[in-house]
Amino acid sequence: MKKLVLFDLDGTLVDAGGCGRRALVKAIETLYGKKPEFEHALISGRTDLDNFSIVYGLVKNGKKPSPAEMKKMKAKYLEILPQEVHASVRCKKYDLVPGVEKFLNMLSKDPDLVLGLGTGNLKEGAQLKLAPSKLEKYFSVGGFGEDGHTREEMLQAAVKRAEKKYKTKFSPDQVFVIGDTHRDILAAKNCGFHSAVLTNGFGDPQKIQRAAAELEIKDFKDIAMLSVWLRLKEDPKGVKRGSYIMPASAIEHVFFSRTGIDEDRLKMLRIKKYEDLESGTIM
Repeated sequence: MKKLVLFDLDGTLVDAGGCGRRALVKAIETLYGKKPEFEHALISGRTDLDNFSIVYGLVKNGKKPSPAEMKKMKAKYLEILPQEVHASVRCKKYDLVPGVEKFLNMLSKDPDLVLGLGTGNLKEGAQLKLAPSKLEKYFSVGGFGEDGHTREEMLQAAVKRAEKKYKTKFSPDQVFVIGDTHRDILAAKNCGFHSAVLTNGFGDPQKIQRAAAELEIKDFKDIAMLSVWLRLKEDPKGVKRGSYIMPASAIEHVFFSRTGIDEDRLKMLRIKKYEDLESGTIM
């Protein structure tokens, strides 16, 4: 039975040195004559369509862009992005996340695994950002920023493409999502998918902790732990403090006792929709 593993891009596969943000800011300033001011957290973990709309509103007094304006922003952004990617590489601000190439190479040899992208980047933008890394060869399918304004829409699009390409049905329990922000976790859970998060990416640490992914890792060096999460290996004898919890597994009580995880966060590991929480959402 095949499994589908979907990877976010920025902060998960590579740190592209902020090239996307720079391209977006320059595109908006070029088109509308005003430089948008915002914190990176505003756009981190969202889809490009959502970010275009948000940043457009910053320079247009909260207005929503028309389809024609969205088309203009997309074209200008993709026109500027290549030079910004090149600038990051030239200034040595472009890096692969530690361990990612070795991990992908291992996964690519398993005939029961399908590797795909689950990124908020436009497809062309994702290709441009990944080009210096040489990692694109590992991904046969993907969901991208043009698939919708939400990450849920993007992830579902990736699953549909994988099902069509491989002529197989992926149940939610067969889909594993790896990202670096609470929005990656939120979208995965809202779709009923498994979730893992890199804590050294671009996400807010407090929101990541509250979102309660099944697996929390700094990078891809601990392949054994990742293999357990992907159900490629059996559970280890011991559970590293604060590393992971696999819902519905026998180690849940061990994780609880060793990490001191609070009951609210433990509850979040079980729910399908964040709005079901009494304490509300984490957005």
